[in-house]
Amino acid sequence: VIAEHLSVEEVAGIKEMFSMMDSNNNGKITLEELKVGLHKIGHQVPDADVQMLMEA
Repeated sequence: VIAEHLSVEEVAGIKEMFSMMDSNNNGKITLEELKVGLHKIGHQVPDADVQMLMEA
């Protein structure tokens, strides 16, 4: 639904980021993959905040 309001470039960027975080290429991002992915792009997010992102 949100993707309808994004440009082609923005959607491509999101897909690229998802692929980078989905380390086992199963089409899903686990809590651990999200933590590692955020760390790789320079974001130190507390575990509680990462958990909130997963539940959103």
